[in-house]
Amino acid sequence: MPDYPFIRLIVADLDGTLLNSEHEITPLTEDAVRQAMVRGVMFTVATGKTYPSTTGLIERLGITLPVICSNGVLIHAPDGTILQRSPIRREYAIEAMHMADAAGMVTVIYSGASLICREYDRNLAELVEHGEPEPVLIDDLLGAVQSDIDPDKIIFMNGADLESVIRFQALLEERFAGRAQAMRSGLDSLVELIPLGISKGTALDTILDVAGVTAAETMCFGDNCNDLDMIRRAGIGVAMANAPADVRQGADVVTRSNDEDGVGHAIHKFVLNNVHAVRRAE
Repeated sequence: MPDYPFIRLIVADLDGTLLNSEHEITPLTEDAVRQAMVRGVMFTVATGKTYPSTTGLIERLGITLPVICSNGVLIHAPDGTILQRSPIRREYAIEAMHMADAAGMVTVIYSGASLICREYDRNLAELVEHGEPEPVLIDDLLGAVQSDIDPDKIIFMNGADLESVIRFQALLEERFAGRAQAMRSGLDSLVELIPLGISKGTALDTILDVAGVTAAETMCFGDNCNDLDMIRRAGIGVAMANAPADVRQGADVVTRSNDEDGVGHAIHKFVLNNVHAVRRAE
C-alpha cells in the first residue's frame, strides 16, 4: 500500500455517497465516522441541497464545522447561520427562467434555506423525498424573482422527460458560456445553474480555514460531477463505485458503492487502520 497523507478532516457528499439508496447513513458507515471523530478527525458534509437537508446529520453526528450547501453557493454554520453566500446574478436567473418556460421545464429557486416554485408536482415531491424542505409556492414566480426573492441558484426539472433535461442543459451551457455554469447534480431529472467559478471545491477552502488544516490533510468523498473539484483538491479524493467514469478517473481512490458502505470502508482503510499515513510537518 502506498503512503497516504495523515487525515485530519473528512468531507462527504450526501446522496449517493454518505447516504444509501434509502437516504440513510448505515450503521457501519456511521460507526466509522464516529470512530474517526473520537480520534480527533473533523467531519462535515457538502451537498447540492439546502441547509435543512443537513440538520439531521449535524445533530446525529455532532458536526461542529460549517456545512457546504447548494454546491458551494452557501456555507452554513451548524446552527444555520449563513457564513458565506455566492449567489447567481438576478438577471441570469430571470433569463434562464424565460428559457425554462419556453422549454416546458419546471423552475425551482433556491434562496437561503428555502425552495420556491410555482406549484407542488411530482418533480417537487422527488426533491422532498431526497431531504429537501417543503417548497414555498408562488404563482408569479418570475415577478417575485424580479422584485423580492434573492436567488442563490436555480434548478430546472422534468422527471417525465429525462431527454428534455439533457437538451436543456445543452441550451444553458451555450447561452451562459462564460457567465454561469450549468451542471447535473444528483438527480437525473434536473439540471442547475450556479455562479461561474463556484463549487464544493471552492467552498472547501473556507472549511479548511475554519478547521485549520491543509487540503493535503483532507479526505473528500463524492459520486457525481459536482463533487469532482472537491475530490481533486483533497489529499485523498475518493469516488464511489456508483460514480460516473470521469469522476472515478479524477479520484485518487475508488471505494465501494453507497449501498455497500463505501464511505465507511474507506475511512477504516485510510484513516482508522492506515499505518502508512504520512503526517505532514507543522
